[in-house]
Amino acid sequence: MKIVIAGGGKVGYFLVKTLQPFHHNVIMIELKKDRCQDLSDELNIPVYNGDATRINILRDADAEYADFFIAVTGLDEENLISCQLAKNNLHAKKTIARVNNPKNANVFLKLGVDMTVNSTTLIADLIEEAVDYNGMKTLTSIKNNRIIVSEIEISKDSPVSNKRVGEISIPEDCILITIIKEDELYGPDEHLVLLPGDSVIMISDLENKKKLRKIFLGNK
Repeated sequence: MKIVIAGGGKVGYFLVKTLQPFHHNVIMIELKKDRCQDLSDELNIPVYNGDATRINILRDADAEYADFFIAVTGLDEENLISCQLAKNNLHAKKTIARVNNPKNANVFLKLGVDMTVNSTTLIADLIEEAVDYNGMKTLTSIKNNRIIVSEIEISKDSPVSNKRVGEISIPEDCILITIIKEDELYGPDEHLVLLPGDSVIMISDLENKKKLRKIFLGNK
């Protein structure tokens, strides 16, 4: 894949180092002229000197042919503008922006950036994904931790205890895989009653995992 990275600081540098074993075609844009040669020599990739918020610089770096355009400068405004230009004017397939202020993430997405990455939010999400709550634990995660398989144990205090599966308001984007009753597996039959001691296996994303916790476990 062709990947264009705007920003040759520590984040951009280590991103290239991480991508190199996968043999992608990586091109970098860096504003500081004296750093460009160092990056090019050490990383052995083309490094264009210039402002990534200028469309001519993006065009020189082949952003119009990029499978991914990734902006990781230290300024949110520059990352947003460069991603918008790459996406809207040069039709890069996917854009990813580093967001230094987590409050800007939703704004970036509303303004057309395909994905945002913020280290603070990422760390918090990883912790949340890995935490086992009383009655709910993560069995595994896939797709870079975006999809989570959880086991939820029904207790006598559970809001869904003694309810039929069909009576439970499960979010649309969640999938009930199976119900375990005394080591026997049952499909998600809407007439099946959940009893204390039963376990439910669910697939969800991180946000819906939180909703499932409240639905099946209440506020504990």
